[in-house]
Amino acid sequence: MKAITFAAPIPRYLATLAGGRISDRLYFGALACTRYGDVDEPVLPSERWVRIRTRLGGICGSDLNVITLKASPSTSPFSSFPFVIGHENVGDVVEVGRAVRRVSVGARVTANPLLCCEPRELVPPCEACAAGDHSRCAHFTDGPIAPGMMLGTTRGLGGSWGETFVAHESQVVPVPDAMSDAEAVLVEPFACSVHAVRSHRPAAGARVLVIGGGSIGLLTVAALRALAPETPVTLLARHEFQRARATLLGVERSVDARGDYLPALAEAAGTRLLEPIIGKPVGIGGFDQTFVCVGGAAAMDDAMRVTRAGGTIVLLGNSSTMHGIDWTPLWLKELTVCGSLCYGAHGHASSSRSAFDEAAQLIAAKRAPIGDFVTHTFPLSQFRRAIDVARSKRAEHSITVAFRFSR
Repeated sequence: MKAITFAAPIPRYLATLAGGRISDRLYFGALACTRYGDVDEPVLPSERWVRIRTRLGGICGSDLNVITLKASPSTSPFSSFPFVIGHENVGDVVEVGRAVRRVSVGARVTANPLLCCEPRELVPPCEACAAGDHSRCAHFTDGPIAPGMMLGTTRGLGGSWGETFVAHESQVVPVPDAMSDAEAVLVEPFACSVHAVRSHRPAAGARVLVIGGGSIGLLTVAALRALAPETPVTLLARHEFQRARATLLGVERSVDARGDYLPALAEAAGTRLLEPIIGKPVGIGGFDQTFVCVGGAAAMDDAMRVTRAGGTIVLLGNSSTMHGIDWTPLWLKELTVCGSLCYGAHGHASSSRSAFDEAAQLIAAKRAPIGDFVTHTFPLSQFRRAIDVARSKRAEHSITVAFRFSR
């Protein structure tokens, strides 16, 4: 089958790193870590697994970080190589193991990609999985399948950037007929936002800031509007088309992230800006909660300046090393900074068993109008163009880009 794979033996890693500095085109190719070509179809690891033929495979920002070698090496123990890239998915079940009871051949599904205790068939489960906190699993490197946190990062299972992949029956979520493929492929990234908002749900009337107008930022706005409708939301985004989308979702205010935007954020949150001897203003008062949906130091720096004393910052963006941050506001204002990863059970104010399931339910019920977030699709053979469009948000007005597969 055709697929896009990633592997990083040291010589190839160094060659890709050097080539990428010359041209983005050299992140792919015969000498690069990322390659397009023929691979063997994955086999079912046990009788409780199913094979899925891909319809759409989304391109996540974390996938782009993998290709361009910007992902933190700290994540490498939670992968196994070579792997087929891609965890945002929707497809058709084409084969089921003899012990599968939850799904049948022909079903259109999306798969929760987390490879925690149940997919690894580990008994008893770890404490985190027993509590439903699957993104905190202690056994992502254990059991009969290769090490890896997710489908699309794990050897032997495939991913949604390939024609087929396999999933454990516990991972499979049926897609209702009324849900489009474009909506279904967004269940996974939307679940990340649902998990973050459910775990840190703002009180009614709390002032909330979302930093970042990419797919996760806009999906977090959608999750806030669905789950905390009485919360006024401000978005800080770089591109006008992102701010326009957020307005349609119901944000109270959108702020242009170019130029001197701190005064506009201060006005939106009631922050009083004080001028230090040198450097950026220091904020007194501000947003009750800030969701940081981009990586990098600038977003965290902004969050600490405009979040009120005692407020909470939730980090969804895949940040790694942050150079040049002055952490003084963290202790000076007694801020709480929380990381948010993937999705698990939340148990508060929701009857669904996990954020992944709730994300699917919210989309199906049209409480999260996000189907048009899939702005571009390409056949897998046009992978270079697809990656270029996914990285060129301003020029292409791209939100989510996906690979489409013939059916």
